[in-house]
Amino acid sequence: MPTDRRPAYAPHAEHDAVAALRERLTAHADKRPDAPAVRWRTAAGWSGTTWRELAATARRVAARATAELPAGRAVVVATVNTGAHAAVLLGLLAAGFDVVLVEHDSSYLADPLSAVYAARPGAVVAAVDGPRAATGELRRLAVEDLVAGAPQAEWPDRTPGAATVLQLTSGSTGEPRVAAVPLGAALRGGALYRDLFDLDERDTILAAVPLAHSFGFVGALCAAVLSGGTLTLLVRFTGRGLVEGLDAGATALLATPFVYGLVPDLLHGRVRPDRLRVALCSGGPLTPAAAEAAGGRLGCPVRQIYGSTETGLIACQSGRSRPWPAEGVGGFVPGVRWRVEPVRGSDAGRLLVRTSTMFTGYVGRGGAEALRPDGYYDTGDLVDVDDAGDVTIVGRKATFINVGGRKVNPRRLERLIGELPGVRAVHVCGLPDARGNEEIHAVVELTPGTDPAAVVAGCRQRLTAYEVPHHVHAVDRLPRTALGKVAAPALQDLIAGRGAGAPGGTTATRRSTRT
Repeated sequence: MPTDRRPAYAPHAEHDAVAALRERLTAHADKRPDAPAVRWRTAAGWSGTTWRELAATARRVAARATAELPAGRAVVVATVNTGAHAAVLLGLLAAGFDVVLVEHDSSYLADPLSAVYAARPGAVVAAVDGPRAATGELRRLAVEDLVAGAPQAEWPDRTPGAATVLQLTSGSTGEPRVAAVPLGAALRGGALYRDLFDLDERDTILAAVPLAHSFGFVGALCAAVLSGGTLTLLVRFTGRGLVEGLDAGATALLATPFVYGLVPDLLHGRVRPDRLRVALCSGGPLTPAAAEAAGGRLGCPVRQIYGSTETGLIACQSGRSRPWPAEGVGGFVPGVRWRVEPVRGSDAGRLLVRTSTMFTGYVGRGGAEALRPDGYYDTGDLVDVDDAGDVTIVGRKATFINVGGRKVNPRRLERLIGELPGVRAVHVCGLPDARGNEEIHAVVELTPGTDPAAVVAGCRQRLTAYEVPHHVHAVDRLPRTALGKVAAPALQDLIAGRGAGAPGGTTATRRSTRT
């Protein structure tokens, strides 16, 4: 057992969480200054930073932010999977700032009506050549400037606030919202990953997921900070980068079902990774067949993770001697209180939970609107829990589209596509392709002279690559019910018919940008 694994996680007093984050970074820098903290792969190759360098850079970020940014205002960070961006995130949080996490190419930054701006941020931090914010009055800071200059020896002496991680959620109804997760809750989540999977300073955690997502931020970055292990990042996911990361000695892999679906082909004919012992999957359901195929190539079982941005980790398949049910997601993790509410006409029930990693509410909404009066959160998922406490998901929230592990909200796409020239009406849905991966279909009513290809081109300008519809179907009129609602089954029949070569209307298909 390593000597620096305690304290187990930040105390529940959220001001203490900032002190705990500072303490962990300082402890690693003092005890293991030259040990690798973060490695990341770019198109030019691999780069890295030590714990001494990471802590010094985080202190510099904290000092400059404290001196230059208004207290009490959130900071949006357009994250890239690099050591510099990890240092910026850690430094801002260690200075007590609320941080809004978005991906560097997120279309939300250019959308003034998106949930990002509900947080009323005071600044945006992005790469020099990164995206511009939709509201011009926001202060813009470059990641390159924040991390440059002489190392900072001490943390700023101003008493920091209680930092909060503000994360976009897919939303169960309407458009996505921003969930407020206290830094202490995020650190407790990182400690759960560390303790459940025995992560310590000897481990190398390969994150094939963005730091802006809860799985990447909590399961990878926070777990690495608390365990002292090396965090390995892919700036942009590629099969080659994943293989190189595994070959370089990864002991733990965090990835989505889409990535694990690629593993058998990527590792075909190659020697199994010799150090990998933990493979965790989140971002959607993983079929038993896919898990078995990927695990066979990786040389270790692929373990399902079940949770959400709002709740953190709920259940997982941690190590035990007897096998987990093939369709299950594991057992409840420590700190989870749960109950199942009956659903008429179903043997399963809706899962409600309270966790030690719970969010406090949605930005712009009171906590009472997000949680039940007794503090429980309704996951919206139908579950079956057997006598041993093993959890099986019978039905999940289905309002979002799962594109390679990324959640795309169709209602938001409908709003943005509906604003394009020539689009009278639009309905967006997700349907599986021949391999079972979900694709985005947009069915549109267009004005005369507007071509579906123009809609695809407009989407490329306004949306992140993975949000661009795979197929745009032009129809004379969207089928609707007697109440005026779009008749989704009729639309799906139309889409399926066109896939089989049925005539009628026009369809434009984009080249895949799935990542």
